[in-house]
Amino acid sequence: MAQTAASTCEICVGGPGEHYCQQCDQLFCGSCKLSHLRTKISKDHTFVSGPNINKKEKLLCTEHEETFLFYCHDCDTPVCRICIVEKHNRHLMTDLTKSAEKLRSELVKNIESKVITSRQNISKIEMETKIYREGVKSVIKTITDEGNYWKQLIDKKVEALIKEVQDKEQKEIKSMSAYCEVYEGVVENCHTWQKKIKKMETTSDILMLKKLKQLKSDVDQIVLKQIPNTPSVSYRNKKPSGTEIENLFGELQFRDSKDVIGTTGNKQSAEMSAEPQSMQKRYRYACWKCKRKQILT
Repeated sequence: MAQTAASTCEICVGGPGEHYCQQCDQLFCGSCKLSHLRTKISKDHTFVSGPNINKKEKLLCTEHEETFLFYCHDCDTPVCRICIVEKHNRHLMTDLTKSAEKLRSELVKNIESKVITSRQNISKIEMETKIYREGVKSVIKTITDEGNYWKQLIDKKVEALIKEVQDKEQKEIKSMSAYCEVYEGVVENCHTWQKKIKKMETTSDILMLKKLKQLKSDVDQIVLKQIPNTPSVSYRNKKPSGTEIENLFGELQFRDSKDVIGTTGNKQSAEMSAEPQSMQKRYRYACWKCKRKQILT
């Protein structure tokens, strides 16, 4: 409900006007409200209570000046007892309070589910990032060891290969950090929505339903897709043939962490295209210790 300055009771003009009579269109304090409900003519009147009631917000049926009691699923609108007979006969009806509470409960569960999934994905990304960086260190060590074996002859090649691995590492870490930021943004949005839902506890059912439907539209825009494949790096030795530097080293292999991620408001996508089988390169490797040969794609 909209926030307004605190009002005073329109009956005694002394106490705080925290109770709004929907039939009389007046603000009552607690004492005047009890007196009002004891009167025969107004004993069935309905009140909306709260410290920040906005009388300008219409809480009654505009056509019949009746309290909204039901929610019509066929027309997707709240209705009063007269509307049911005149315009919504044989439509599917449920209690307005129960409908609002059901939607609120579904939203709470939906948001909490997104928070849990996002946190799990963040944890998985952080764990796999650590594993990936360990793999990078392992590959660098292998390259360095082989470089030391060939001593000064391959120093230049070692430097080039390490730079390639480190450049790729920097690119992949940056990409994986971006995925974390997206899920952290989802968690932040979900916390904001949770606070909004909490503030709706004193709001009337019709207004709560309206606000919940608006909030549901924002929540539904978030699509949590599966996190991308973890990048990896490996290094394969090959038997040198002659003194050419290129023949002394194996080939670096990378698996990029490209995928599509859905975000609130806008969508960032990165597509990973697989190279056709006919276009893939093939390499012949041989262990310099056991001389065993192997062809790999």
